Amino acid sequence: MRRRKTVKLPQTSSENPNQTNNALQPRSVSPLQRFEKSMEIDYEKWHDGIGYDIDAIKLASPEELKAIEQMLIRHRPRDWRDIEALTQVGTKSAQTAIKNAMKDSNPDVRIAVTRFAPSLATKNERSQSLIKALQSAELFNGLSQALDAVEEYHPIEVKEALINGLLSRKGDVAVLFAGMLFYLYGKASEPFDWDQRPFFLRFSTNEREERVQAFLELCKQLNINPEKYVESNKGNK
Repeated sequence: MRRRKTVKLPQTSSENPNQTNNALQPRSVSPLQRFEKSMEIDYEKWHDGIGYDIDAIKLASPEELKAIEQMLIRHRPRDWRDIEALTQVGTKSAQTAIKNAMKDSNPDVRIAVTRFAPSLATKNERSQSLIKALQSAELFNGLSQALDAVEEYHPIEVKEALINGLLSRKGDVAVLFAGMLFYLYGKASEPFDWDQRPFFLRFSTNEREERVQAFLELCKQLNINPEKYVESNKGNK
């Protein structure tokens, strides 16, 4: 039940296969060509959360940077890698594209904006993006990234989304929410404390009464008033 972090950022050039030592790059390969090649995402890059070649952006000439900017702005389907790279490009057009990405249907993209360019999103936009992801994103489609972001940004409304999710989300998701809440409330040193895994796994049940009992015990340990959450989630099975 350990949560795999799909976005491994920030990475150094030695950690990212796309960002290799310049001495190993053929002299004929330009920064633009390097970057364009890095946009070809295979299964390994997807699985390991490897981003585009950010070092190539740093080495690009003004003309190449403009070309990279346009490739990123036009690229579809967009994902978190595009947002990370646009942040590095840093032009006005790139910033506009990042702001517009807050309306993207892909939760990975919206969360990427709040992670890589938090100054371009209002606090309300940042919170609402996380709350929406916590309410509906699936484990390998935005939820992992949302939980990574929650570690860094967790105002009360985001915490409440986690608390409600203990009763409203599927069991495997509720297990992760329980682990995160223990971390946010200072009862664990990491977002999923494996020493407390047996308790977290009690949320992996479809039985309403069993889930409620685990919820009440968690609330007692974290000093949370459970009444309004139980009441608002009465219709959930």
